[in-house]
Amino acid sequence: MSYSYYEVYTNAQRAFSGLGFPYGADEDAAYIISWLEAFELDGVHLFSSIQKKIDSNFNGALENNKLTNKINLEKRSCLMMGPGLIDFLNFHTLKNNQIDIEFQNCSDPLFLIPLLYRAVKKNIFSKIINQNKIYTVLGKNEIFIHDDIKNNECENFILSLSENEYQMPNKEKSVEYNLLNTNISNGLNPNQSSWNEISDLAFRTYVPESEESRAKGAGGGDAND
Repeated sequence: MSYSYYEVYTNAQRAFSGLGFPYGADEDAAYIISWLEAFELDGVHLFSSIQKKIDSNFNGALENNKLTNKINLEKRSCLMMGPGLIDFLNFHTLKNNQIDIEFQNCSDPLFLIPLLYRAVKKNIFSKIINQNKIYTVLGKNEIFIHDDIKNNECENFILSLSENEYQMPNKEKSVEYNLLNTNISNGLNPNQSSWNEISDLAFRTYVPESEESRAKGAGGGDAND
């Protein structure tokens, strides 16, 4: 079944709210999932597969507000840690032109990619590498993503951010960002079982009907009350 980008985003946002993500954090996490779904990276399925791990367990606080060359995420999900962390690193990239940060114990690095894509709009480009393997490169118009990071199979890596573009490792396997607009126009087709699961989570946010609300009717009460 096909859904609009807005439907995927709204359902995900309500689901994250149902999991205890605070206001703002639920929107960032919903953006990550919707972007991945629109880029054919199974965002909704990935969300449903880890929802038990993050249920009522939100912790997105940065342990250190100073820039260091190593960050240990201690297996905390990038759905929680990613938005604030990437904003922090973007600030220091613009300040220093380029930074290289070693990530340790990152359980779901794929969730960083939509945030790095958002940084491209600020002319901040990025790559994720480990030794001689290149996991992803985000350029101005296209992206390269290795299968290992698609499967979240890289916990330790170097994230490099720069105001200068990095060279694409394999032009034939890179994908233009236009894929997003194409899929958003055509509608998104998430895994239906996973969609139903996050819809159940979203249902947690619906306010139970009370005797007073039934007496007043739907949306009862005066807006001036």
